[in-house]
Amino acid sequence: MKKIISFLIAATLIFTAMPNYAVLNNAGFEGGIHRNERDTKKTKEYKEMIFITGNPTILHGTVEIKETDKKLSYKYNLTSKDKTITLKRTIDLSREIDNNTYHRQAIEVNSLTKYKETINVETGDTEVEYELTDYQLHNSTIDDNQPTVTYYQGGWGGTKVYSINETEGKVIEEITGDIYGYDHYWGGTETQKIHKDITFITEDENYKEEKQYGYVDIDVSFNRTKKMEYFDNLPYQTSFDGGYTLTEQDETVMKYTYTLPAIDKNGTVSKRKNIGEGVERFDTLPTQKKLFIPKFEDTKGNWAEWDIKRLAGLQVIDGTRKHFGPGLNMKRSDFAKWLVLAMDLAYEEETTSRRISRRQEEKPALFADISAEYPDYQYIKAIKEREIMSGVGDNKFLPEGNLTRAEAITIVIRSLGLERLAPNPPFKTRFRDDNKIPLWAKKSIYIADQIGIARGTSDGYIYPDEYMTKAEAAAFINRFITYLQEDMKIGYRENLLNY
Repeated sequence: MKKIISFLIAATLIFTAMPNYAVLNNAGFEGGIHRNERDTKKTKEYKEMIFITGNPTILHGTVEIKETDKKLSYKYNLTSKDKTITLKRTIDLSREIDNNTYHRQAIEVNSLTKYKETINVETGDTEVEYELTDYQLHNSTIDDNQPTVTYYQGGWGGTKVYSINETEGKVIEEITGDIYGYDHYWGGTETQKIHKDITFITEDENYKEEKQYGYVDIDVSFNRTKKMEYFDNLPYQTSFDGGYTLTEQDETVMKYTYTLPAIDKNGTVSKRKNIGEGVERFDTLPTQKKLFIPKFEDTKGNWAEWDIKRLAGLQVIDGTRKHFGPGLNMKRSDFAKWLVLAMDLAYEEETTSRRISRRQEEKPALFADISAEYPDYQYIKAIKEREIMSGVGDNKFLPEGNLTRAEAITIVIRSLGLERLAPNPPFKTRFRDDNKIPLWAKKSIYIADQIGIARGTSDGYIYPDEYMTKAEAAAFINRFITYLQEDMKIGYRENLLNY
């Protein structure tokens, strides 16, 4: 279970404040899934696989979630499709959050404080009640808040003990779980890997205790993705030939495998094994928003035409002008602005009803050459406070200066926080002009090549010290967006689910 806690960090860490995105997986620790992560309603449609009866069954219903800074509460009401199984469960957990000790990081610890659960199974004239008599659970999660992405990992362990009709036996589940996830403006993915060792304890006709063993593996993945999809404008006599639609969709998948002792309709446990697997999922209908269509007169037929149109549609680039200038050099201030807008990093300006002096209202200069009146002040402020871009020395930002490829790549990799993926120096990249890569940019260029956002030329050059054109910058930021939308998801979902 993961709660994004960056909104708590934002109040105290001005230099690492992060935008608030959808809260990923607030469905609890039970291995179930609910519909629509972006739905802010407290009660959500939910389903979960139960295994303690020995006959795995999917249950449907609702989970009601309540959250405060100090407490998490879950209330589940579930039934099987044929109405023969019902589950009622309430769980309260405490929350302890430490977001002050370490720069950009926060740790949350959850401990179980209250629980109640009953599962009733009707089979013909027979009814079996499983009552949770003991439950131990502890969880901890760490968030690492990088400028454009929050990465997190967590794990929990627990034991659940159920009585069977009070005195007819018991079932013990020993549970371990791991959480891996990330969250950013363009999407978020969380994968849980849960393992349960289940012990079934009954008595034979001579009152001798018998134990049978089984195990279950559950993989749960929650995904939220924004995409830009192209649409054709079919009529010939029209002012535009097509454009982009921004969509956003949630997807939740639960995969499970089990090896359990077979249990007959009378509840008798045999030594045979019940082996199986399955998949359950929730998909939501994607939301749609048409993007603005630019009318540039100098981009038609340009190799980066559609990259430019995508960013203009998102209003990252000003699409109201007649000319874009794809061959012009990219300015440092423009790249800062594009990146902030593309990643939704700009802060909302705070307002107050109190009368304050003009001296208090004045914004401080960010650099010697970036005063409060500079047109792109808010974007350079955001990029500086998130430690994505710094000055060029002598407390100057050089906003009108041209941006090199090495600088652009370093800025993006720094925003991702992936510098650790590079080998320890000395090392070489695969590029034929490796000897021209500045030492400060070498790790970033190596990583950008590895993750596919900076491949260089077809003949193996990266040209690190050449200035990046506006067309190249548009294509580069689009590759960055695509990486966030698709490639990160593969590492956190497909690879982990098939691990």
